[in-house]
Amino acid sequence: MLEEIPELYLWILGVFLDPHYSEARIITTKIAQLVLALDDTYDAYGTIEELRLITDTINRWEFSPMEQLPEYNKPFYKVLLNEYARLKKRLSKQGRENRVNASQRAFQELAICFLKEAEWRNSGYMPSFQEYMNNGLVTLTYSVISVSCLVGMPEIVSEEALDWYESNPKILEASALLLRLNNDVMSFEFEGERAHQITSVHTYMKSFGVSEEVAVEELKKMIENAWKDINEGCLKPTKVSIELFAPIVNLARVVDLVYRYKDGFTFPGKMVKEYITLLFIASIPM
Repeated sequence: MLEEIPELYLWILGVFLDPHYSEARIITTKIAQLVLALDDTYDAYGTIEELRLITDTINRWEFSPMEQLPEYNKPFYKVLLNEYARLKKRLSKQGRENRVNASQRAFQELAICFLKEAEWRNSGYMPSFQEYMNNGLVTLTYSVISVSCLVGMPEIVSEEALDWYESNPKILEASALLLRLNNDVMSFEFEGERAHQITSVHTYMKSFGVSEEVAVEELKKMIENAWKDINEGCLKPTKVSIELFAPIVNLARVVDLVYRYKDGFTFPGKMVKEYITLLFIASIPM
């Protein structure tokens, strides 16, 4: 996980380009690191019994049930609760506690959906395409990241704006769809080498009785349509500031950059490392 932190920060930098969003970048990157650690736990390390305990503990969101956790997960859980408590204490003075609470709720929902996916793998169950997508649009972690972006944007986020985000507007759903499908299309060959991995490609093939090639082509059409929905969302008048659209659209742009040719997050390779070097390490020629 530590090896992926530079790549993770590159994503968040792409979401918040403006210098005055430094706090938003810091907060969102911290939460994204916690999400990544949880993802790895459910995906690769925990037994199904351990994952059920972890899910129950996260949804209780208290220190008291921590003793039931496996030893390797206790430090993570302690950091998780402490980080959110610090955020809530600091930001409540600025009237932003409700946004921290929204991020917490999204984190708890994420754990539930991670568990469902783990139980599918453990039982050998292959869900339908729609069943997978209902769960998969949460497990891609977009919902946590998107609502966490609002925590660090104090001057433009009202109660109305938060309600708009939590209503899952079309532009937000389209951006999440881009991440889910791009991730699956580019990584399903690697995932397929592991025991009973589940992606939108596999579930589409099962649900509609088509070949791998046809499934990939259909999902690419869905990606193209999602971009149209994002463009439409930017052009139509809304109840919220256009500046609130920026994190949504920018995250979609980062997704396009990272997944255009391969899974550039799991396997950053030369391209993503070159971007990191140019942005954070190399000096600008004078």
